[in-house]
Amino acid sequence: MNTNTQTKIIPLDDLTSLHVTGNDATRFLHAQFTNDLENLPVDSWQYSSYCTPKGRLLAFMTIARLENSEYLLILPKTVSESILPRLRMFVMRDDVTITPESEQSVITGLVAPANVLTDAGLDVKEETGKLSNKNNRCILTLDAETERYLCISHKDFLDTSSFEVADRADWTLLDIQAGIPAILSETQEAYVPQMVNLDLIGAVNFKKGCYPGQEIVARVHYLGKIKQRMYMLTAQGDNTAKPADKIYIAGHPDKAAGTVVQVAENESGQLIQAVLQTKSVDKNADFRLGSDDGEKITFAAQPYPVASNEE
Repeated sequence: MNTNTQTKIIPLDDLTSLHVTGNDATRFLHAQFTNDLENLPVDSWQYSSYCTPKGRLLAFMTIARLENSEYLLILPKTVSESILPRLRMFVMRDDVTITPESEQSVITGLVAPANVLTDAGLDVKEETGKLSNKNNRCILTLDAETERYLCISHKDFLDTSSFEVADRADWTLLDIQAGIPAILSETQEAYVPQMVNLDLIGAVNFKKGCYPGQEIVARVHYLGKIKQRMYMLTAQGDNTAKPADKIYIAGHPDKAAGTVVQVAENESGQLIQAVLQTKSVDKNADFRLGSDDGEKITFAAQPYPVASNEE
C-alpha cells in the first residue's frame, strides 16, 4: 500500500447518501439521532448515530446540513438499505422527504492540501466541521490538520490525473488512525454508542431531547458504567481479521472479551479497531484473535484518550 498521502483520491463505492428535505426535516431528524441537529449550522456537518429503542447502534453516519431544511446522511450502502425504510416509517404526517442517492452520484475521499484541491477546481473550506456545497459538489472538511475531505458529487467531477487513485483500504486505515468507527451490517445492534467511543468524537449530545434508545444511552453515561470501549490494536500474522470477529483472552476459550469493528492493512501487518472489555484492558490481558490460542494482538498508540474501566 502506498503511504504517500499528499494527493490521494479514494473511491468510496461502499458508501451512499440519503437526501432529506422538507419543512419538518430538522425536527424529524433531531428526534431520531443521537446528536443535536437543531443547533448544527448550515454548511456544517457532524457525526451522529441511530439506535434501537434498547440503545443498540443501527447506524453511524455523517450528517451534512446543506440548507435550513436540507440534509445529507452519509453511511454504508448495506446499512442504508435497512435504515431508509425504518426512517420513512416514522415520517407519518411530517413534511419530510427522504430520497436515496442518485445512480449518477459518487462519494469520494480526498487527501490533499486545500490549495491542491482549489487548483483542481474544487471549492473547499479550510475549517474542520465545515462544508462547501457548490456546482453540485458537496465537500466536507473532515480534518483540516490531516487534509482529509469527503466529496459527494456527480460522476466525473474531477480531473484525477494529478492525484494518486488509492484503494478503499487507505481510507479505512485513516479512519482507524483517527478513531472513527464504522457500523456495518455485520455489527448492527452489537454496540451502544459509548462502546465505539461515539461520545469521545462528538457524535452524542447528552443534553438534547429524546430519540430512540436515549434513556439507555444516557444511563450508561450518567452512571459511568461503560464496561467496553474501542481501542486500536496491531496484528502481524497472516490471519486477516474481519468485522464482528471475536477476540479472546489467552487460555480462556469460554467467552469472548471483545469484537473487531474494522480492519486495514498497514506497513507492519494489520491495524485493528476493536471493542474490548475495559476490565480486561486494565489487567493487561493477553488478547488473541479468533480463539484463545489465536494470533496475539497488541495495543497501538490510541488516537485520543480512552478511559479504562469506568464502573
